[in-house]
Amino acid sequence: MKRHLVLLASLLLAVVSVSAIARAEDQSFKEGQDFITVKPVVKVPGVKQPYVIEYLWLGCPHCQAMNPIIEHYEHEHPKVKFVRRPAIGKDRWVFDAHVFYALQETGNGELIYKIMEFYHNLAGSERRLPDKEDLKPFLTQHHIDADKFYKAMDSDATLENLSAAYQDQEALGIKGVPTFLVGGQYIMTLASITQAKDPQARFEALMNYLVEKTQHN
Repeated sequence: MKRHLVLLASLLLAVVSVSAIARAEDQSFKEGQDFITVKPVVKVPGVKQPYVIEYLWLGCPHCQAMNPIIEHYEHEHPKVKFVRRPAIGKDRWVFDAHVFYALQETGNGELIYKIMEFYHNLAGSERRLPDKEDLKPFLTQHHIDADKFYKAMDSDATLENLSAAYQDQEALGIKGVPTFLVGGQYIMTLASITQAKDPQARFEALMNYLVEKTQHN
């Protein structure tokens, strides 16, 4: 996947393999500084393995810039399941949440990184976000029936998922994305990642720490 980190260079200058400096970096963590605890625990039905709920927006440059870090972690830690939910906000975010769930409902949830890259590229080249017509080339490229996709955008299942995601978001007080909720119990502090010497190493260390923490609760 093509990497587009230039928009957040100031935040993610070290999104590279672990350096000697990063290995020497203090990887201890403090509640209130690196993560916060939420109650009650947010469950994911049917998921028994360690899991992370990620709240995102398809058009969010911060989310897009974090994707290589997350994808690397997923590859290295296949036993940790990432469950993604769209953040619900202004009208534009609602439209993109419909796109997100249509991708899921048509069995194409694995294309999450690719559709976010599509959003990123369009914003970079035309300084705008896609509408329904703009989505057609992406759907065609990935052999997705456009009519079925558009119907899925407004299906009952999509509306139910939107409602559930919004209720959890409101209960957790989520105001920005990306937000990572580990085991439904701990929200990672994004600044702990982006301000590190090596964000990728910091993300992995903090994620592993919180995943292990959930296993002992």
